[in-house]
Amino acid sequence: MRSFQTQWERGVKGIALILEPVRLGLAWGTLRPEMQPRFPHLTLLLLGVLLCPAMPFAGADVAARAKHRPAHKLPLSQAVARILADPGVNQAHWGVSVVTLSGRPIYALNDHQYFNPASNAKLFTTAAAYALLPSGLTFTTLVSSSAPISNSGEIRGSLTILGVGDPSISARTMPFGVETERIGSPLAALEDMADQIVRHGVHSVAGDIVGDDTWFPFERYGAGWSWDDLQWGHGAPVSALSMNDNVVYLNALPAAQVGDTAVASWFPATAYYTLENSLTTSPPGDPGKPGIERLPGELTVRVFGRTPLGQHGLHAALSIEDPADYAARSLREMLLARGVQVTGKARAQHRFLSDTGDFLSEQAQPIALHPISIENVEAAKPGEILLASHVSPPLGQDLVVTNKVSQNLHAEITLRTLGKLESSDGSILEGTRVVRQFLIMAGVEPADFVLFDGCGLSVQDLATPRAFTTVLTYAAGQSWGEAFRTSLPVGGVDGSLSERFKLPSLDGKVFAKTGTLGEANALSGYLVAASGQTIAFSILCTDHRPSLQAERAAMDKIVAAIADSN
Repeated sequence: MRSFQTQWERGVKGIALILEPVRLGLAWGTLRPEMQPRFPHLTLLLLGVLLCPAMPFAGADVAARAKHRPAHKLPLSQAVARILADPGVNQAHWGVSVVTLSGRPIYALNDHQYFNPASNAKLFTTAAAYALLPSGLTFTTLVSSSAPISNSGEIRGSLTILGVGDPSISARTMPFGVETERIGSPLAALEDMADQIVRHGVHSVAGDIVGDDTWFPFERYGAGWSWDDLQWGHGAPVSALSMNDNVVYLNALPAAQVGDTAVASWFPATAYYTLENSLTTSPPGDPGKPGIERLPGELTVRVFGRTPLGQHGLHAALSIEDPADYAARSLREMLLARGVQVTGKARAQHRFLSDTGDFLSEQAQPIALHPISIENVEAAKPGEILLASHVSPPLGQDLVVTNKVSQNLHAEITLRTLGKLESSDGSILEGTRVVRQFLIMAGVEPADFVLFDGCGLSVQDLATPRAFTTVLTYAAGQSWGEAFRTSLPVGGVDGSLSERFKLPSLDGKVFAKTGTLGEANALSGYLVAASGQTIAFSILCTDHRPSLQAERAAMDKIVAAIADSN
């Protein structure tokens, strides 16, 4: 009798192990159809457990192995649950969507709930650009005069540099390699245009140098952009006439003697910001560090604190307050340096918004989309005399830069270009209206996203994980899908994922867009799983503790678990 009880107890344990998914909440009625054939003849299976003396011992062995095997060897749902149960991340809000490229769900956690997508919003913008704009599209920046050149080389009128949304006037090399490389002068293209003006025989300009960015409305910032982002390079203002990613670099190096003020310089050297420098050189080993401040709307930069002798000093990328004004000042200085007399001043010409409607209501108005077939964008003014021009690299190369390094300004310019070419204007409203219509066309539920910009810097942007996997699977079936996939950072190889996913099982197999904004982290893209199949995934996290890397580590573990279980 005792022996029978022992076998019975072991049999019950075996049944409990087999029914573990039910205990975890996986009711038979909720099993996906493709899973149901795995459980035929359940009654015979349970009867075999009761009657076979060997089964209880086998069940005990399985239980022991399950207890000790690592999380990535567990079923995906259990592996993710174990990863997110870690005290370092369990107070955050998590959402996950994993699907096959045919759209069949593999795993979901809060995939219908809203999250701040951060820079994952660039997936929406760049996918729309790949779908609607030619990859070979170029943008031509022009310099023209309002008056003819006299026999003596004089122009009795203004010179205008007119931008049409070229984001690439910088020292950034294209096509993109494994990282951003900057060679030569950031304003080399503008210097070339100054040379072209001189070659036309211009010796003097009796007028202003005008930076004209009226191709887009004057909307430098998106709704929900935090004021303390705006002074830095990642919060640079948007303009149809952009130079050097609308950033200027400040370098302040320790002086030769302790106590002396640090030696500061600007790059490029265009006179733009006024510098208040109280940064002093301190003895070697001093723990003091430099500080920097530029208040919104101000053209004064203040540096302060201490920088130890022999150290690197302060190096900062500061956003340019008004890019069109900066372009005009730069061109004026270049002409003066080439011996051209300019009697007028440098100034910007903007076009201000006049629409007072409700943003989201107007954004929701349907629009008919059509692929653009033009090869170049330029906007010569009637009656103006052309003096110089610069043609950008192809749009497709810039979209790679946008996704690989998560370039906010370039994403915003792309958004406005979509609005300009597909709708009525290059405004944020019309750009987001085009992207919204594209997402709906791609199968995304209208209630699954709310967009206020194209780069994800807005804290008001919202998206669900399933919105991203829907776009990713849609893109995979399009003619431009491969170009879109290869524009994403590759784990362990390049871009913002160059230092992640270096495990042999993942190195070179993760193609995904990163996202970080305040207490929001995101990672969405494609993954080549252990089976060799490519799947789409989105992992979004919000409301985590500040300044912690635990969320990023948890995301990487989830990606590894997805790869291992598929």
